[in-house]
Amino acid sequence: MEIEFNTTGRIPQPESSKPAARRDAAPAASDAVSFSTSDSLKSQLSKISTVRSEQVARAKQLVADGQYPPDYVLNRIANLLAIHTKADSTNRSDRAS
Repeated sequence: MEIEFNTTGRIPQPESSKPAARRDAAPAASDAVSFSTSDSLKSQLSKISTVRSEQVARAKQLVADGQYPPDYVLNRIANLLAIHTKADSTNRSDRAS
């Protein structure tokens, strides 16, 4: 098998063309910058509570419930762990071979 690299007969020479016309820089909209939107956003963010009391109350209720999480959820988690554990041990034995 023979490989030819960049032979001049196969690659057409680019035609010379005129350089692209140069555009003027985009005019500046304004030298003054308004940060009113940014200030408004900061103001709204400062009003947001970092602790959502209704979610804390819900979490306390779930923790107090002896049936949470339900058995079907625990079974699904156990199955996923078993699948991944089996896959990990299979991968390790394949690498050791």
